[in-house]
Amino acid sequence: MKSIRSMLLILSVAFSIVACQHAIDKKMLLGEWKGAQWLIEGQTADYDATSTFFSFQDDGTYTYRYTDMEEKGKYFVSRDELITTPDGGIKMMVRIEKLTSDSLVMNMNRGGTAETLTLVR
Repeated sequence: MKSIRSMLLILSVAFSIVACQHAIDKKMLLGEWKGAQWLIEGQTADYDATSTFFSFQDDGTYTYRYTDMEEKGKYFVSRDELITTPDGGIKMMVRIEKLTSDSLVMNMNRGGTAETLTLVR
């Protein structure tokens, strides 16, 4: 019985540590971001990454611009996931691979195709 309790305690601590390692600090996401690189299946995309802009506000709203298209909506962060809901649209999720004070790398899946978008401040 003691060994089962010990094992459960160890597993609980291990899961807690792993969960905390992947949590994203929302405050680091706030502000303006500009596209630097866009990859599709690891290859340079035909999209112009430098025409991509994101702005995340503290009130949970965001703006996304690509060339002459603009999208606004609400967002939230859950662990390493960025969930956005465009005004009048459906909820979408991307995985935040990396977030530092000056770079943001997001992994997306569009119709089964892996995409990676790198943004900088």
